[in-house]
Amino acid sequence: MGRALGITLAAAMASSSSAGGCSSPPANVPSATSSSATVPVAPELASATAPAPASAAGPAPAWSPITQSPWVAETDRDPREVSLTSACGTDDGALSRVARELVELRARGLGAPDSDAIVAKLRAAGEPYVRPRVILATGHAPIDDTKLRGELSRRSRNGTPVRCGVGIAKTPHGGEMIVALRVDALADLAPLPTRARTGEWLSFEARLHVGARSAKLVVLGPHGAPRTVPTSLDAASGVARARFALDQPGAFTVQLIGDLAEGPRPLLEARVFADVLPTPPGEEPAAPGEDAAPRSSDPSGDAAALTRMVAALRTFEGSPPLAHDDKLDALAKAHAERMRDGRSVAHDLGDGDGDFRDRFEAEGTLDAHAVGENVAHAPTLALAHRALHASPSHRINLLRVDYTHMGVGVARAEDGSVYVCETFAATSRANPNRATR
Repeated sequence: MGRALGITLAAAMASSSSAGGCSSPPANVPSATSSSATVPVAPELASATAPAPASAAGPAPAWSPITQSPWVAETDRDPREVSLTSACGTDDGALSRVARELVELRARGLGAPDSDAIVAKLRAAGEPYVRPRVILATGHAPIDDTKLRGELSRRSRNGTPVRCGVGIAKTPHGGEMIVALRVDALADLAPLPTRARTGEWLSFEARLHVGARSAKLVVLGPHGAPRTVPTSLDAASGVARARFALDQPGAFTVQLIGDLAEGPRPLLEARVFADVLPTPPGEEPAAPGEDAAPRSSDPSGDAAALTRMVAALRTFEGSPPLAHDDKLDALAKAHAERMRDGRSVAHDLGDGDGDFRDRFEAEGTLDAHAVGENVAHAPTLALAHRALHASPSHRINLLRVDYTHMGVGVARAEDGSVYVCETFAATSRANPNRATR
C-alpha cells in the first residue's frame, strides 16, 4: 500500500490567539504614539538551567517556574525526533516538550493543534518566542519524511537562529503523525519568574539577534491600558534591559518590541502572575464586554455584537466612546473576508492591497492623523474579543483615547469560526466626506 503524506502549515502569533494588532499614522504624518548553529547568549544572561525563583510561594504544576530561552535540549530523545530537529535548526527543550504534547493529543483524535492552544502551551512551558511555525505531517507509519525535511530546513528570512522541537506519535490504526515547532529566534530571554508578588520589581534582560534601532518593554496588567517602561538597548552587545513593577494582583503579559527596519515588531513575550495561581494554559479570563456576544449563530449580527463588546470595554476602562464609520466598516469587512478566503491572519495578506495604512490611504476620502487595526481568528466572537483584550498591542488599539472612529468586519468560515477585523482612526476635525452613524 502506498504511503500518504500530508503537510499543513500554520502561523501562530505571540498572544493567546491568532491575532495581530498594529497602530500607525498615515504617510507623512507624525505618529501620535506609539542555522542550526547555536548562537551564544551574552554572559550576563543566565543559563537555561537556572533554578526556579522563590519570590512567590505555592505550587503551579501546569506552568514552568521561569520563562527563558533557549532551553537546553533533553538527552533522552527518540532518534528520529533528534534527526528531524537537526534538519530544522537547534533543538530547544521547551519546543520539543510542547511538540510531543501536541502530537500525542492529535494522535488520540483530540483535534489538530490551533494557534490558541499552541501559544498558550508555549507560554506555560516557559517559552517566550513569538510567531511559531507549526508543521504537521500525517501518513502511514513510518512516514517518508523527505518532504517534511525540506520544509524544516528552510533558512530564516532574516538570518536569525532557528530553534525547533519535533514530536512523533503512532495513531491507533497504524498511522503516524509528526508535529514540528519552528521559530526564528529574534531574541533570547534571561530567566524571568512566572510568579511574583504584588509590588515586586522584576528585571527583564534579553539579547537581540536582529538589528534594532531601539527596543521597548510593554507591560499589560489584568486591567487598564498597556504601559511602556524605560528600556535600554546596548548597540554593541544587542542586550536590552528594563525593570517593571507588578502594581496589582493578577496576570501580566510582558512583551519586548523592537524597532526594526520594517517597523515595530514583537520579539519576545512572557507571562507573570502576581499573587494569583497561574490559570490553566489557554484559559484566559473573560474580558469586559464579552457578555455582549450574540446568543444565536446568526452571522448577520456579528459586526454589531463585536461593536457592542468594544464599546462596553472602553466604558469599563474609562476610554471615550467611538463613533461608527461606514467606510471604516467597509475596509474592515473586506479585509476580514480576504483573511477568511485565504485562511490567514495578517495585516498585509500579500495580495497587493498592502497593510491597513495603505488601504486607508487608497480609500481616498478618509481623514485621520493616526490609524490602527486589530485582526483575529477564533472559534467565537467572544473568544476573539477575549484574545484581543489579552494582547498588549491589541488592547492599545481597543483603549487608545485619541481614537474617535472605528469600523468592524466579521467573516464566518465554513467551520463556524470567525475572522475579525477592527479598524480605528483618530480625527481632529470633521470631514465632509465622512459618513458616520
